[in-house]
Amino acid sequence: MELFGWMFLPQFFMQFFRSYSISTLEEYTGLMLNIQSISLYVSAGLYVICLVMGGLGMTAMAKKVGLKHSWISFLPFANTYYAGKLAGETRVFNQKMKRTGLYAALVEVFYVAFNVFSLVLWFLLMNPAYYKQEFSSDGTSWMPSFDISLMPTSLRWMATANTVCGYLNIVVEFLLIFFMCVLYYAFFRKYYARGPFLMTFLCAVLPLRGFVIFAVRNNTPVDYDAWMQQRMQTYAQRQQQMYGQGGYGGYNGGYNGGYNGGQNGYGQGGSAPADPFPDYGDAGDSGNPENSGNSGSSGGGSSSGGGNDDPFPGF
Repeated sequence: MELFGWMFLPQFFMQFFRSYSISTLEEYTGLMLNIQSISLYVSAGLYVICLVMGGLGMTAMAKKVGLKHSWISFLPFANTYYAGKLAGETRVFNQKMKRTGLYAALVEVFYVAFNVFSLVLWFLLMNPAYYKQEFSSDGTSWMPSFDISLMPTSLRWMATANTVCGYLNIVVEFLLIFFMCVLYYAFFRKYYARGPFLMTFLCAVLPLRGFVIFAVRNNTPVDYDAWMQQRMQTYAQRQQQMYGQGGYGGYNGGYNGGYNGGQNGYGQGGSAPADPFPDYGDAGDSGNPENSGNSGSSGGGSSSGGGNDDPFPGF
């Protein structure tokens, strides 16, 4: 869930605005509680924005494929399951995996549960009575240090539980990233075939899922394998134009025919060969299948009614 992924952002910027001096343990714990609370509020606001944008994006996608109950995409955890419904078939090591969205949603529930529990424990442990001052060797500075022996015996389990949850959270987070990568790679193979790896990274590793899904909401879903086959065929045709139809005229037709005749050097009229990598050329190249007006239905990966499926046209 993006809620905990966003928390690092306010914490990172708040460290540059520290114009305070700490002289007591009460001031230290009070400051840490304020920083954590502000970070939680900011991340909650960003998460709500991300949740709404992702819901709007998946609602638009669901209408195109006739998938019902699109309101599920606005619900936490359920939106992960709904993304699996939109993604369709997923594969892991070339093996089909069914209900990937459901598995990812369940792991996400465990991940959030561990984080919430750890966060509650952190707030409870941030008590000045549980800390002591450790002074430097010259006695001019000090730093707070948590001391479990200062806690009541009946509450020491919280410190142990906090440590255990920290390790378990790492394991659950790795599982979550794995299932999210499987899920969103299949998702963007269908809705952004030009760059599924990048989009998967933004959704599975970074907390940008809602923004990315909203950005590609107008793309027409495609069959990725058929889309790649069409691109390979286009590339093979261009290679044939370069080398198959007199492209080696300097050897097959002689140097006079290859360079002076203009018919065998670079095709008819001595024109330059077709670009074999149309994605890195002019966006207006009519030879690029992604820039063809019909690519939304035949080439795939393009928005309906348009030839450019770039979700970030401003860049």
